[in-house]
Amino acid sequence: MEEPQYRIRTKRGHSSRLRFWFDPVSKDILNGDADLIYPDELSCDNICMHDLFFPFIEKNFPGRFLFKNELNLMPFENVRNMSEDIRRISSLLLTDYENPVLKRIKLGYSINLLVSEDVYEEKYRDLSPEQEYEAVKNHIRVITDFYKTIADYLDEMISKYGPKGFSAIAISAPV
Repeated sequence: MEEPQYRIRTKRGHSSRLRFWFDPVSKDILNGDADLIYPDELSCDNICMHDLFFPFIEKNFPGRFLFKNELNLMPFENVRNMSEDIRRISSLLLTDYENPVLKRIKLGYSINLLVSEDVYEEKYRDLSPEQEYEAVKNHIRVITDFYKTIADYLDEMISKYGPKGFSAIAISAPV
């Protein structure tokens, strides 16, 4: 996704503006003998990651996820499981939006993440909770496209760096 009109943003490569990063890591990187591979990093908007994506990390992360720009290492096996979970949930969002399995994941969904600020102010600012629920449901492809982008790129990282001896993806985020 490239600079969309809504707030869900991802970028391949390092972006200090987006402030939530996924990086392939090796022993050399962890030992300080090599730098992070910034061109192959996935940068995401921190607000969107927290509101839309954190339940996937929380479910699949081995241990307690730390914020404040700590390197949280997720083994490739956990990343694969997370990617499969993302795809399963995305499919449910498109085909069975009312499924009770989706209740927790939808807690962070908000229409202000899915439309431009101008459109939000003009059309969606004073919605009731029921109206907002329907508005989000009508824009669900924005979220599923976001999920697909992340899952695809994480799968690509594993395919590219697994054969080179990498075994984890570092996830770092601010407070």
